[in-house]
Amino acid sequence: AAMRVVNSNEELDRFLKTAAVVSRDYPVVISKYISGAKEVELDAIGRDGELVNYAIAEHVENAGVHSGDASLLLPAQKLF
Repeated sequence: AAMRVVNSNEELDRFLKTAAVVSRDYPVVISKYISGAKEVELDAIGRDGELVNYAIAEHVENAGVHSGDASLLLPAQKLF
């Protein structure tokens, strides 16, 4: 997967034109982030339709940093 952050329609157009493969099998996902927003994750595990355990994590970086590159706080500290 190729992830890019673009800041204008021109950058998006340029990225889409140079993408290796864009098709039904390899779709493009576009996400828009609110500048300066706090990102929070909820991960949960269930069994037989019942919640077994969960965790709420807070991203140190503002929204828009790729989850694989993000630093998380667990448990979340500042969700206000």
